[in-house]
Amino acid sequence: MLFVKKNRTDLQAGRRNLTGLFTCLFLWAVTSGGYAQSFVADSLRKELNRPDLSREARTLCLAHLARSLYETDMPAAIRYGTEALELSNAFRDGQYKAFVLTTLGYLSVQQDSLLRAQRYLDSALFYAEKTRNNEIRGYVWFRNGWLEYIVDNTDKAMSSLLKALELLQGQHSYEYESLIYHYLASIYSDLKDVGKLEKYTELSLSAAYRSGNPDVICNAYLAQGSSFMEKFRQDTTQKPLLDSSLSYNRRLLALADAYPERIINHANAGAAALNIANVYWEFYPKAYKDSAEKYINIALNIARRAKHEEIIANCYGILSEYAMADGDYAAAEKMFVMGLAEIEGSPSSSKQVKAAMMKGLASVAEKRGDKARALDYYKRYMNYAHEAYNADKLSIAQKLEVQYESEKKDKELEVLQERAAWNRRLNYIYIGLAIASLLALIFLFRSYHFRLRASIQQQKLRDEEAARLKAEQELLQERQDRLQKELLAGTLQVEEKNELLQNLKDKLAEQAADPSLKKQVERMIKENNRLDADFEQAKTHFAEIHPDFFARLQEKAGNTLTRLDQKYCSYILMGLSNKEIATRLGVDPKSIRMARYRIKQKLQLGKEDNLDELIRKMS
Repeated sequence: MLFVKKNRTDLQAGRRNLTGLFTCLFLWAVTSGGYAQSFVADSLRKELNRPDLSREARTLCLAHLARSLYETDMPAAIRYGTEALELSNAFRDGQYKAFVLTTLGYLSVQQDSLLRAQRYLDSALFYAEKTRNNEIRGYVWFRNGWLEYIVDNTDKAMSSLLKALELLQGQHSYEYESLIYHYLASIYSDLKDVGKLEKYTELSLSAAYRSGNPDVICNAYLAQGSSFMEKFRQDTTQKPLLDSSLSYNRRLLALADAYPERIINHANAGAAALNIANVYWEFYPKAYKDSAEKYINIALNIARRAKHEEIIANCYGILSEYAMADGDYAAAEKMFVMGLAEIEGSPSSSKQVKAAMMKGLASVAEKRGDKARALDYYKRYMNYAHEAYNADKLSIAQKLEVQYESEKKDKELEVLQERAAWNRRLNYIYIGLAIASLLALIFLFRSYHFRLRASIQQQKLRDEEAARLKAEQELLQERQDRLQKELLAGTLQVEEKNELLQNLKDKLAEQAADPSLKKQVERMIKENNRLDADFEQAKTHFAEIHPDFFARLQEKAGNTLTRLDQKYCSYILMGLSNKEIATRLGVDPKSIRMARYRIKQKLQLGKEDNLDELIRKMS
């Protein structure tokens, strides 16, 4: 099960890439429909018109109204949120301002302004400490973890979500608890930890039942259905797992049909119907096509009203698969064209979805033998893919900016904590000096005061000398550590450079290139090897200084660390961030987080243990 973060509402989506086959799709609903929002908004407006409504209740009511309008009328949502923020300035209890700021942070995410959202949530955390209302505090920490999850700060997201659960304990806020468990399940799904995924999915469903909220229960049903399907994919002989997946998706459809006025996220029902149709296509004989089409029509009706383009695209994708299975490539192409026409009519349609559908059309045209049309579709696919790539770059830039601000905030907090610790030490010193002064005054009236003063002076000199020696030793150690890390960095760079040059040499050997060019490249490689010979002496020096680093790591890991794992450990010892390591190795930052998680498991570390700290201790 995959959890994508493209859409940022409370319910995340798990799906595979949209390609020409469309056979393995299991969506988790991601957008909120407008069916129940008008009902909720009208109820809140009616409450606001009450003449006896208190200022505190009005503030919270305005914040809830802003939250309910974000999809249908964002300007009005911002206006109500701003009004609520102005009202909250009058209250000493921080719960009102914390709740309103959290709501504004949520709205900022919907506007793709992640940095502004983080600033709102930072302020909300500040005011959350000024209230005893643990439900509000828990909600603020939940949203903070939600934002950290969106920007791929997995460790911080998990920490904030667990803190939110701790604050909500005993508050009977089961809706929040269900969503928090849902995100924890998402995190462990990313980490491929099936045991924890199953645990938190079950907890999410249990909390949803206790909340009695049909919308939250639908979310939990969809998660359970996807969880059982993931298990079935791992062992397709376990037919009961497939039946359980179908059962939870059908329960969701029945519940959404029974309480339409209380369902906000109607796209959940569309995703459930699509999941069922996909099961019929993938695991049942083609004779069940009528059953699949029944649920496809349900999914399309819901997705069209909710303007959920991914569900629409995948519905037509399954219909296209059935047509291709019958050998009717013209019908398969027609299904893709119809789906694309619906999606292109949406002003907010996704370039990624369009690109995927164009790729599917190119595949169908190629199978029909129509090379010209296939080439045309492929060109259009490349245009959409390029636009999607640019959009992804902008999204990544925003995430990196939020991560930078978060790290900057953590550094500032660390400096403040160090300063506070230093002030506490100074206070202890002042107290000690006061006591020593009092004793000195007492001893002035005794016969030993001259001897005592001499003793104190000698002790002071010894302390100063010891402090001076300690400072010099720490400075020398710091310089030695820095030189070691620089040497290690150079070693890794030389290794990577040599690999690149060797690959170049091999490629030239495979190609019928100009002999003079080959000789020139070989001379460059020889010259590079001669220069690297001097560097090998420095590597030998590093081994003499730091001989047991990798040996201790392998002993800790039971000799399970691969050469690549050791390279990751070397970069961590150098103090490089995940982003810097990913840049050096040319991989996605998410791969580095997975590698860190794997190395922690090999080193037998718990989730609370710090991998960087362990590696520094072993250096």
